[in-house]
Amino acid sequence: MKLSWLVPLLSLACASSPSPNTTAPGAPLAQGPWAEVPAMELPAGDSAIPIGFLRDVADALLKRPGANVCDPARKIPIKGLSTEYCATVYVAGPPDSMSWRVTEPIQGDHETCNPYFAVKDADHPPARVWVVGYIHNHPCAAAPSSQDLALWPTDAFDPTVSMAVLRMIPGNPAPAVFKGEEIQMSSALVAQRQDGTRFFLRYFPTGEVQQWSQSRSKWVTLGMCTPRRLSPPFSSAPQCRPGTLRLLNE
Repeated sequence: MKLSWLVPLLSLACASSPSPNTTAPGAPLAQGPWAEVPAMELPAGDSAIPIGFLRDVADALLKRPGANVCDPARKIPIKGLSTEYCATVYVAGPPDSMSWRVTEPIQGDHETCNPYFAVKDADHPPARVWVVGYIHNHPCAAAPSSQDLALWPTDAFDPTVSMAVLRMIPGNPAPAVFKGEEIQMSSALVAQRQDGTRFFLRYFPTGEVQQWSQSRSKWVTLGMCTPRRLSPPFSSAPQCRPGTLRLLNE
């Protein structure tokens, strides 16, 4: 099932759509797990990407060349220097021993990155691998764009296109279930501000955008967001309620 607003979005938005038919023979495969990020056993009580895993990914991803390069005056990425990286996030393993994993990152340019949504895991066969989303960085620590929120790896009827309405993984060969709880689809953004502090966001195909609050030690929902249509007034910022998406100031 697809939402009516899943239409081509602004080319200036962050992560662009994956190559079509990514599951076809000969299609590009993301290799996992990434050796720089240890697999993390699924924690009890949280069926979406956990903060501990995101911190580990950020430690590796944000060391990449250009990942934190930003024009300090205009606060925009610098073409040829700033770099977005994206990696596929997945869970793998038997039902009683699953782990969070991430593929080796793909290098984009200063404003886009194209993740792969077909994964070859070094330890588990395809039937034990469930892709849940992707993770990427914004060099200038911007909030998610419309295209970020529209990009999802699986669909209940066609795994090569974007959106799943529910926060559950369809197919492959059934939703991933860990200790009786279904793993939710969620993608993530990690970024480092100019003062060296980092923020972590995770967001869901149903629209929730959450930020990790260090002071409260929990995920805080910032809003419910949908991508804007490609129509005036043109903007890559998503439409959110109760208003403009504002990051926590911590």
